[in-house]
Amino acid sequence: MPAYEPAGFPNPISNVPGKRTFHLEVVYTAGAPLSYWGKDLTVADTATGKITVTFPRTFRKLTGFRWGWSSLAAGAVYFPVILTDAIATASSTGGGTLVIETRTEAGVATDPASGDKLLLEFEVSNDALIDDYDRSI
Repeated sequence: MPAYEPAGFPNPISNVPGKRTFHLEVVYTAGAPLSYWGKDLTVADTATGKITVTFPRTFRKLTGFRWGWSSLAAGAVYFPVILTDAIATASSTGGGTLVIETRTEAGVATDPASGDKLLLEFEVSNDALIDDYDRSI
């Protein structure tokens, strides 16, 4: 029997106008990304533990970043960290970029092992209304 969602199923509540979400899956082999899955995104291996993610265009602001490993070598502990947020600056291809470094729990940049699979989710916005959210403490 097919499942049905109710008509007019509500969108999740968000305080970010014009939010867009990108999903990315990066599969590693021999210390470098072997492949990636993510419509409209490109990935380049730029240095030990570092990848550059290029978006299809620039965006005003990165508003969210989530990550997880769907496959990871036994005993390994890695954390992806955004080193450079250039989402608002056009690259040579015209899109904004993020440089992400994978670090060990000791903070050392490292390439994940062959077969490790990193899942990334980015929320971005290009809506001018987000400029009004800047506050000083």
